[in-house]
Amino acid sequence: MAQGIENKIVVITGASSGLGAETARHLAKGGAKVVLGARRLDRLEGLASELGLDAKAVLKTDVRDRDQVKALVDRAIELHGRIDVILNNAGLMPSSMLDKLKIDEWDQMIDVNIKGVLYGIAAVLPHMQKQKSGQIINVSSVAGHKVGPGGSVYAGTKWAVRAISEGLRQEVKPWNIRPTIVS
Repeated sequence: MAQGIENKIVVITGASSGLGAETARHLAKGGAKVVLGARRLDRLEGLASELGLDAKAVLKTDVRDRDQVKALVDRAIELHGRIDVILNNAGLMPSSMLDKLKIDEWDQMIDVNIKGVLYGIAAVLPHMQKQKSGQIINVSSVAGHKVGPGGSVYAGTKWAVRAISEGLRQEVKPWNIRPTIVS
């Protein structure tokens, strides 16, 4: 599965646990150079230690802050001179029925699950256009295909990730950039 990943520069958001951490482990084992971002710096530093990464390969990153996402991508460029892949993985999934009016949770999901993906795209796109190559992997969900009770807002954010990814795919063909979506 990691075939062809050796020496690729991969930025991962939401890398402190779950899919992000496991992907970092898998890619590092395959020889990729990973640069990791997440809100929980202690977990990132533990993962970096486990993987034998330089301390500069991790950066506290809240994807709701576009400057922090840009700083993460800039760190990859600073360390390795390019970026081959970004995995826009950070996400939130609080679940509740709409009539509970958990509006603060709705706002957080929209900020992380949609804006975080857009900020990741914005951070890498100029570099990838200049390189005329790259891969942008956006994490959606099965909920982006099928909605269930209590998951309306989450599903909406993941449908948005699908739409953004499809639009991106249509727009970046001239630069040999490959958008990918994982559900």
